[in-house]
Amino acid sequence: MKSLLKAFYIGGFLLAMPSLALATPGIPHQFYGAVSYTNGTIPADGSSVEAKIGGVVVKSSTVTNGKYGYSPNLFMVTDPDSSRKGQTINFWLGGVHTGQTAIFDNGGYANLNLSTAAPVVNTPSGGGGGSVSTPTPSPSPSPSASAVPLSLEAKKADTNNDGKIDVLDFNSLMVNWGSFGSMADFTGDGQVDVFDFNYLMIYWTV
Repeated sequence: MKSLLKAFYIGGFLLAMPSLALATPGIPHQFYGAVSYTNGTIPADGSSVEAKIGGVVVKSSTVTNGKYGYSPNLFMVTDPDSSRKGQTINFWLGGVHTGQTAIFDNGGYANLNLSTAAPVVNTPSGGGGGSVSTPTPSPSPSPSASAVPLSLEAKKADTNNDGKIDVLDFNSLMVNWGSFGSMADFTGDGQVDVFDFNYLMIYWTV
């Protein structure tokens, strides 16, 4: 009787394995770049940056120093149920479609600069109720901060020991994805998986 029950449980587990695999989220597609208006000015800090698939927002962030997608605000379009590969992503800046698109690719890493026409602000004129259209002033980007030495925890993800966690370390993670006992096993749990990907993102530097 015990042998029969054991066989039943093992058989049920093996049947469940494909569904567990299908439920595994896909690797995200990362984007970053500069943002600007067509008149040469820079959007103000806090301006929205959105990625949409089929009209639905799949990632949102904000502008910082004329850029988006840089550490610590990485712009990662996720793939919760491994179904977005090949779908078209549309990018919006300040609520306006930029016209820029990209095709979702699991593990993709793209520098995509975004630009739209400058918004128009109506201000009262001195002639009795008229208005004058002027572009919104924006601050210029400030110089980036000096590189900070990696912490002991971050060094675990620095696969090539170049002092930063970047696309080269991401490539190492992808090459070793699903393997056991690899240098890309940042969490030390014996397997290279989504937990190591999350670890890499936490210590990402640019």
